[in-house]
Amino acid sequence: MNHQEVTELMKVTAQDAVVYAAEEHQVLLDFSLDSLTLVDEILSELYLRQQEQRHADEVLFTLSNVFGAYTGEVFIHHVGGQWYHDESAPEAPYICVHYNGKEFPFASLVYHQIAKTPSASLRNYVGQAMSNVMQ
Repeated sequence: MNHQEVTELMKVTAQDAVVYAAEEHQVLLDFSLDSLTLVDEILSELYLRQQEQRHADEVLFTLSNVFGAYTGEVFIHHVGGQWYHDESAPEAPYICVHYNGKEFPFASLVYHQIAKTPSASLRNYVGQAMSNVMQ
């Protein structure tokens, strides 16, 4: 995938997060920094569901990518950066945001928040990332 294709894919995927949040959680996501608090709440709910009955791997993968794309789009909109498709390990390619010499793997963070670490916060992570890249 070229850069333009990755960028378009992530924008469409971020919109999927907006639709999912509205339909499944009755939450309006507006690409503001404050909306990441709402995403954290959704991910906490998904973590609780995961504890009751494990999500299928495909569902967990999709949710991670959808909310990772949303978080990345919020970051790009408010801070800057661009999507990057890392294929250096062909068996494990991934998409992240590159900005100011740093890499932000938002989908991975979402996965850990749903599957393992409910106390993590995308809002706090993005705030810290913004602070670090602006120095």
